[in-house]
Amino acid sequence: MATWKNAIPNRNELHQAKRDALLREAVTAFNQRGFYATSMEDIGKSLGVTKAALYYYFPNKHALLAAAFEHVLEVAFKSLEAARQAGGTGYEKLKATIQGYLRATLCDLNRCVILTEEHALRPEQRAPIVAKRDRFEAELRALVREGIADGSIISCDPKLAIFTIFGAVNWVPKWFSNEGSWNSTQLAKAMSELVCRSIAAQPVPALAEDVSIS
Repeated sequence: MATWKNAIPNRNELHQAKRDALLREAVTAFNQRGFYATSMEDIGKSLGVTKAALYYYFPNKHALLAAAFEHVLEVAFKSLEAARQAGGTGYEKLKATIQGYLRATLCDLNRCVILTEEHALRPEQRAPIVAKRDRFEAELRALVREGIADGSIISCDPKLAIFTIFGAVNWVPKWFSNEGSWNSTQLAKAMSELVCRSIAAQPVPALAEDVSIS
């Protein structure tokens, strides 16, 4: 039977909330200072807890990084599926995927990590994560080929196009701040339009100059 009308978090919810707070703080530190320059002690200090307390949730910082990768890839595939369900041309699906990915990763606990830094993972963690990342990139290349076929994307090398686009997208956590004049939703829209415009068969004549007021 529910107590307090579920207003008070139960043990599992409290555990998850603390785990999320730890993961958020860790990824923020990884993005700002780099994985190797960040210690569990650094993360504990920023949260106001001891390093020993962190090990209850994650055995080491490699496990933290792996969890962050898993999360961001889950968000990536959800964004892809949402774009496919919305329909449209290959270009529209690609842009919608990029926009949804950015919007979610910059909003949701700030757990956005640079997917190209898989070298920091341990071998047993790296293989399944890299395989999943490569599968996502393959799906994006398929959207580029779809766009070429339907005329919404110019003739290009799909692999190079996705490497270029996602290289720019995955660098966003290095410079984006929720304390700036743009919120994450505005930034996601402007960024997706900017990076995808390079392969659009009919590029828009202008891009947003000040998304903070749009």
